[in-house]
Amino acid sequence: MLNPVLTDTPHVSSRFYTQLKQNALVEMLEQYEDRTLFHLVLTYKPFQDKSYSEQSVNKFFTKFYLRYFLPYLFGHKNYHRNSAREFQPICLAFIDEHEPIPTRTQITTDLTITEYSERLHHHVILAVHQNHLLRMNELIGTNTLVGKFSYKVMTSYIRPCAADTLKYASKMMMKYPDFLSFPDRLNTKYL
Repeated sequence: MLNPVLTDTPHVSSRFYTQLKQNALVEMLEQYEDRTLFHLVLTYKPFQDKSYSEQSVNKFFTKFYLRYFLPYLFGHKNYHRNSAREFQPICLAFIDEHEPIPTRTQITTDLTITEYSERLHHHVILAVHQNHLLRMNELIGTNTLVGKFSYKVMTSYIRPCAADTLKYASKMMMKYPDFLSFPDRLNTKYL
């Protein structure tokens, strides 16, 4: 079996490169047999008329995940210690866009333009260790994280999934190539 070496090469199309990276991530997730996969979707509350940037949304998610979600799963805040690191969920968080909602803007009396908002949210694949399955199973469903962890979370949806769900979660990887991964030291021999 060939192990793809994912380096930036000018002769490989970006779509093909993205597919290689997605396949490598799926393969990486499948190697963890002692973990159960979950798909988490988080949307964020709008702030007046401002559209959040990629950096803002990633900052929201990082704060949510490290300050609220991990301490909930572990039952304490010492998840960052080396002894607990191997039990942390493997988390891959990808940015996605909402379905575009058209907004008509009147420019002049005879000219109207249609604009599409770019509202960002996260699709997250979590590989949860068996030690934390009981707490994770309590969160399965719609809006189980709303109001519980962060005031910026508007909606949430958690369900068990297969490794191939990563391809759906990362469908916007060409537009938003920087995805978040936790813990910060993963077994990334394929990346």
